[in-house]
Amino acid sequence: MSIVVAPDPSDFQAGSWDELRKAVEDNGGVLRIHMGHLRDLIDAGRLGINVRNDISRRLAGAGLGHLPAELPAYQENEVVIYQLGTPAADVVEAVRGDNFARAENALRRLNTKGDAEKLAAIAAIINER
Repeated sequence: MSIVVAPDPSDFQAGSWDELRKAVEDNGGVLRIHMGHLRDLIDAGRLGINVRNDISRRLAGAGLGHLPAELPAYQENEVVIYQLGTPAADVVEAVRGDNFARAENALRRLNTKGDAEKLAAIAAIINER
């Protein structure tokens, strides 16, 4: 199994939500970028609460989730975008909620599939923050 090396978030450029989704897919289903790049995709001036909520909705519409759960208000802040419907998304969504049985099952599924390396890669990306 090969681990995808995370690109520098400053190097990321996308002109559309489809390009963003493709970039996430091409980077192992997880991509770290700056909030300013997301803001630019909707052509907004400031990252107020309404703009951040719109970004979150558009990400979900593109089949993408984000960490942290509440998008930051500063363009320099980094966020992790991940592909929904993947083992990484299962773990993120399970751990975010109060359903510990779901979290336990998602983690066990990763371990029993021999995907401990994937879990380590996800943890490393999150810990880079």
